[in-house]
Amino acid sequence: MTHTQPNQAGQRPQFRAYIVREDEDGQAEWTEISGLWPTKSLAGFSGTLQTPIAVTNGRLVIMPATQRSHDA
Repeated sequence: MTHTQPNQAGQRPQFRAYIVREDEDGQAEWTEISGLWPTKSLAGFSGTLQTPIAVTNGRLVIMPATQRSHDA
């Protein structure tokens, strides 16, 4: 098991994870679920879920943390 690096105050994640679902009109609804930080081994990324995942359908999208607006 790989442990994450300690998050220092003000340290921003490198990536953000989102669940993307389409509404009734076919428009994408983006819900951020976590920021992602590199693991100590740098072989992967880890984050803590910010939003309970009750979604049973949709896409998981990982974007650079600098991306704040989304076009699906």
